[in-house]
Amino acid sequence: MNKQQIIVSNAYLSDLELATLLGIALARLRNKLSAGEPLPPHILPPGCRKRLWPAQSVHDWLAAFTVGSLDVRHTARGNPGP
Repeated sequence: MNKQQIIVSNAYLSDLELATLLGIALARLRNKLSAGEPLPPHILPPGCRKRLWPAQSVHDWLAAFTVGSLDVRHTARGNPGP
C-alpha cells in the first residue's frame, strides 16, 4: 500500500487518532484547541459533535515543520552552534 492509498483509505482522523499521531494525550489536544494553539484545520459537520481532521491537511501541516539535518546544529553540550 503506497502513501496515496493510505491517505484515501483514512481520509479523516478522529481526535484520538490525531493525538496519538502527535504523541500527546487526548486531553492535551483538547486543551490546545481551547487555547487556540496552532493545529491543522479540522471539520465540524453540522449537527454532529464529532470533529474530523482531514488526513491530507494533517500531513501537509506536519510537513511544514520538517527540519533538515543541516538546519539544526548543536555542539556537544546541546547548545546551538555558530
